[in-house]
Amino acid sequence: MFFVRSRFRDVVVICGCIFSTYTCGVVRFLWHPRNLQSGGAEGALEAMGESVAKIIGDVEVEKISGPSNAESIKIGSLWEEQGVVIHFLRRFGCRLCRGHAQELWQIVPTLEASGFRVVSIGIEKYGLEEFQTAGYWKGELYIDNGKKALKALEVPQVSYFTAVKDILMNKDVGRAAKKTKDVPGNFKGDGRQLGATFVIAKGGEVLLDHRQKNFGDHVSNESILKACGIDPSTVKKELLNPPAPVVCEDTA
Repeated sequence: MFFVRSRFRDVVVICGCIFSTYTCGVVRFLWHPRNLQSGGAEGALEAMGESVAKIIGDVEVEKISGPSNAESIKIGSLWEEQGVVIHFLRRFGCRLCRGHAQELWQIVPTLEASGFRVVSIGIEKYGLEEFQTAGYWKGELYIDNGKKALKALEVPQVSYFTAVKDILMNKDVGRAAKKTKDVPGNFKGDGRQLGATFVIAKGGEVLLDHRQKNFGDHVSNESILKACGIDPSTVKKELLNPPAPVVCEDTA
């Protein structure tokens, strides 16, 4: 009987700790300065969006391909002269990331014609050469060594449990995996970090703030066009939701 009471007490204590941790997490979230804004959730999101440019503006990223002669640039320089679409890639070897990069590339000419610069930023160099050789992204490309920008923006790295759960059960991940089933990939690099996409106007106003909730949570081309003030109905339908291409890797 003593053993049963003891085990029951342990369970109660553990549950209490879990509840306390969860409650503290909720309180910390609600008490975070960027969430204590007038206007409720909408006001909090607006304030969060406005702060993105300030948070990552001074972060330096290494240039892989781009117009500057410098080896690195500050992210804030991207929106000094014109608006910009910034896509933070999760991982160069991820087939979902490769497929989405190709999908985004389809509207780059339209965005550039409307005065927007389009850049991708990776978080490490694992798989970079293969990514470039296969042509998954042909535009400006930078590396945020150490994930300084994503850390500053609090874009999370999911747990191993969540990663496995999402791969097996999440509908977004399932749809993205099905769409990119013929796109080759690998498991090299940081597989748990989530990515993000931002549209920032000249001067720093954030027009779109999309931070991934899971591996398959990619912002649509239509949403990006709208954020840039472009009417999606003026763009070919196949560019709004293009099928993922099959890109052959040169592994020789």
